[in-house]
Amino acid sequence: MLRALSAPVRVAGDDLIDWSISTTDVHPRDRFDYWFETSRQVLGPYETRPDHPARFEGDLRYLRVPGMAFSIFRCNGMRSWRTKHQAALLSDLVHIVIQLSGTLKIDQDGRQAELRPEDICLLDLGRHASFVQSRDFHCLVIEVPRRDCEARLGPLRRWTARPVNGHSGSGVLASTFAKLLPDQISVLSSTSQAQVKHQLLELMAMALKDAEGNTCIHSSTRLASLLRLKTVVDANLSNRAATCEDLASEAGISVRYANQLLDAEQTSLQRLLFSRRIEKCQAALADPAQAHRQISDIAYTWGFGDVSHFGRLFKSVVGMTPREFKKQTLGRVDRM
Repeated sequence: MLRALSAPVRVAGDDLIDWSISTTDVHPRDRFDYWFETSRQVLGPYETRPDHPARFEGDLRYLRVPGMAFSIFRCNGMRSWRTKHQAALLSDLVHIVIQLSGTLKIDQDGRQAELRPEDICLLDLGRHASFVQSRDFHCLVIEVPRRDCEARLGPLRRWTARPVNGHSGSGVLASTFAKLLPDQISVLSSTSQAQVKHQLLELMAMALKDAEGNTCIHSSTRLASLLRLKTVVDANLSNRAATCEDLASEAGISVRYANQLLDAEQTSLQRLLFSRRIEKCQAALADPAQAHRQISDIAYTWGFGDVSHFGRLFKSVVGMTPREFKKQTLGRVDRM
């Protein structure tokens, strides 16, 4: 009989799930079957063929927090793929892949990529893909919602299977930051975890755009300043008194330089502040647990002092009024 999957560790009411898979103590003849059946429980449906079934070895650690999941796994060589039907079951998810050792060959959207240690790549789980893992394969996969990636990159087909060099520029920042997360994410508060996800996606978006060459190449210093600025903005979303001057000063830069940093993303410090507040209000309006709250209360909570201004800005960004958005997502309307 195959050994059962290790029981997941649950902390703080299912906020954290941490479990592992290993073939070490499984009889050699059963190792691949054990791996295939148990790994699908956390990686989703896929097909695979090991290079050496009788000598297969593999292990995997799976860690999940709200809004993100991490898989760190290694094996001694196999080929794997997802059919169109299997991919359709995962269409709301995206993988950020960071190669740790060995190589990974990826084929998706008509592009072939080969990841080497430290390289980073984006995969769309909603579309067919195939993979070739080397005999010393070891990688980190971070799973995030599709909507969060598309909010920063637009349609994902343009960016999938495009390797980013993890040894220089924005690529090394994204790769290094991502590798720190599995060991640190569980000790952070839920608010900090959400901010970390936001920063990871920002770094990934910059790395992909820089690698393509369609935006200006940022120096590491500029990227660090931009990341610090966005962290300050996120920390002040509920502060109605915060001004652009206050935010820039807290980030250690001038408003002019802040706007120069954000110009490559076709935004400004003021627009970034408003857009992040609108995102928070959208999330609150769509949350069934907050359905009892009045729209004005949500607007005030996230830094808007004028409800009329909030309503106009919300409609310009979302395409409908806050009341219409809430009705569409929750099927009810509260009085503003």
